Amino acid sequence: MAEQSSPAKQSRLDYLDNLRSFALLLGLAFHVAIVYAAIIIYPLRNDDRSIAFDVFGEWVHLFRMPMFFVLSGYFTERIYLSKTLKEFLKLRALRIILPLIPGIILFAPMQYYVNALQEGYQGNYFKFLWEEFLLKNPAPSHLWFILYLALYTFLYLGVRPVASRIGTFILPSSRYGEEGSTTRSSVKWETLLIAGIWCTIWTCCINYFFLKDEKYLNIEPVQFIYDFSFFLFGSFLIGKENTILKGKIDRFEIILLGFLSFLFFGLFYWVSTIDPYWSYFGYTGFGMRILHIFLKCLGGWIWIAFFIRLFQVFFNKTSKLSSYLRESSLPVYLIHHPISLGVGFLVVSTGLSIWIKFSLHIFLVYAVTFLVYHYIIRDSNFWLTVLGNKGISFKRNK
Repeated sequence: MAEQSSPAKQSRLDYLDNLRSFALLLGLAFHVAIVYAAIIIYPLRNDDRSIAFDVFGEWVHLFRMPMFFVLSGYFTERIYLSKTLKEFLKLRALRIILPLIPGIILFAPMQYYVNALQEGYQGNYFKFLWEEFLLKNPAPSHLWFILYLALYTFLYLGVRPVASRIGTFILPSSRYGEEGSTTRSSVKWETLLIAGIWCTIWTCCINYFFLKDEKYLNIEPVQFIYDFSFFLFGSFLIGKENTILKGKIDRFEIILLGFLSFLFFGLFYWVSTIDPYWSYFGYTGFGMRILHIFLKCLGGWIWIAFFIRLFQVFFNKTSKLSSYLRESSLPVYLIHHPISLGVGFLVVSTGLSIWIKFSLHIFLVYAVTFLVYHYIIRDSNFWLTVLGNKGISFKRNK
């Protein structure tokens, strides 16, 4: 650990905070789009569907949550190094664990209720909430990532002594630290390749034993390990930020990252049609599944690096708007799902065309969710605490 620099001496990277908010708020668009997708299965589905929404959904899925977990892993390690263990656990409890249980009770059941209605359930929502959800199978719905983060916090504390050694071994500071990464332009690309291989190895190992959609106590082993590999690698980047998270901005590098991002997504999407991820490992051959996962992992990392560079160029300042979005992103994401399903249930029943439905649906979801946040949650210490903003009321400037 002597090789790692102290996070307390590092300046705040505003664009990473803005990027994390972007990753959360993009989830609203994702959940609207998959209502109209042809292949992606979702409790609420429009009768008229388009493959364009499947492509959008796969694109978002490729980088959004991996990016969120990379940043979570990085900031988790940064907080751990700058706080006592008691302070660290308190912050994690307020930010992650506290909103988990009330979030599941208040915001998760709507997805399962809509699904039950489509299967012929006749009871009202409150009867379903008690008899079918709370008593039988309370599940996190769109809050699964908070459940995973809560588990990652305790898992990380257990594996951190070993993980930090692994991180130092695969990313030695002599080459990937602040000094080495500024003198060798190739280390950025090397780091992306190492990150892609790292995540590929862990995902292949778990996928060999478990199918993608297998679930135990609301945990999907393949998704859990896949996301944890991104989380862990994010923690490896302390003291090596110039490899991916910051550093000199090269416009040619941004253009090249953009080109590679679309190239890898196209290759990933093509391979995923040949080797469906829900199938068992080796369904179309071990080599094809390994290639599939490699394109998924490395493609995700390239998109992450691309967005980091874009935000470093265009969203590297703190303004009233960026502060508002950073403060609102987690509460807005937590509460949006029942709103999206409720609005969508009404919109899909209309006779409008699919694109008008989608446009109306996405506009209403963002508008209604932010209105609820702004007028009910924003100035309430109670709701901010319940929704993970640590009880700090971000009041409007008067």
